[in-house]
Amino acid sequence: MRKKGNLDTRIKECGDILLASEGTFTNVKEYIKQKEYIDYKKVFNNDNPIYLEVGCGLGGFAIEFAKQNPNINLIAIEMFSNVIIGAIDKAVKENLSNLRFLNIRCECLEKFIKDESIEKIFLNFSNPLHNKSDEKQRLTNKRFLDIYKKLLTEDGIICQKTDDKDFFEYSLQSFKDCGYIILDECWDLAKLNDKDNIVTEHEQKYIAQGKTIYRVIVKKP
Repeated sequence: MRKKGNLDTRIKECGDILLASEGTFTNVKEYIKQKEYIDYKKVFNNDNPIYLEVGCGLGGFAIEFAKQNPNINLIAIEMFSNVIIGAIDKAVKENLSNLRFLNIRCECLEKFIKDESIEKIFLNFSNPLHNKSDEKQRLTNKRFLDIYKKLLTEDGIICQKTDDKDFFEYSLQSFKDCGYIILDECWDLAKLNDKDNIVTEHEQKYIAQGKTIYRVIVKKP
């Protein structure tokens, strides 16, 4: 991925909308031990529920969700600086007080997010990573589902959408194996005609290609 012009400078100049950018480290376990918990009250100036989008891409979903839900605070994370800078630029133009970003990998969430503080997690069109050798990097692999368990409130929920049937089936089994409770399992979101569904950039592209969109909503064990 080509580095955008003045990327490092632009990231540093994002101001309050970017809560943290991942530092340099060699050991994740050691890195996350030094907590830098986000002070939600200070950041959002309210006590509204906190939601999390893991892998926000260009920010289409995050921005639209924040606009439609002013009484919910959303933290959107994206590991690629080249990508998140575009999302931040769009969000700044919208001047959304209930949307903030983290430029980190999912493995580092526990460094910044307090346990049992997130009411809902969105996984929108995560990379399915089909190679068996990449299985541990899938965002619905057990090692990540265990992290989400810690971060979610007692009745916390995960909502996953994907266009990849194999990944969807893998995720369903992974959720079940980790004890998550399946609340809703949809094998064709278009047929559901859910008016509350916020269509992401990827979703628009896949729908135009005639692909099926799968969605599952699960509850913390």
